[in-house]
Amino acid sequence: MIMDSDPIRGEPVIDIIDDAWRFDQLPKGEVRVPVEELPDPEPDNGNPLETLREQEMKWNDFALNRLQAQPDASP
Repeated sequence: MIMDSDPIRGEPVIDIIDDAWRFDQLPKGEVRVPVEELPDPEPDNGNPLETLREQEMKWNDFALNRLQAQPDASP
């Protein structure tokens, strides 16, 4: 019986890797990363590895941005 945790063995991956790919290198210069993609510089609570964008998306998941957009219904 095959379970989800059993790896599916197919073609060997080594055939996909050629010499050009193996010797390819990243550039030596610095890579510019947008600020919202960096981890939070002041991780007071929560996951310190979450980016600022991921943290902002959590607030959107709660639809809190719609609370401010609604007019005040009180008399």
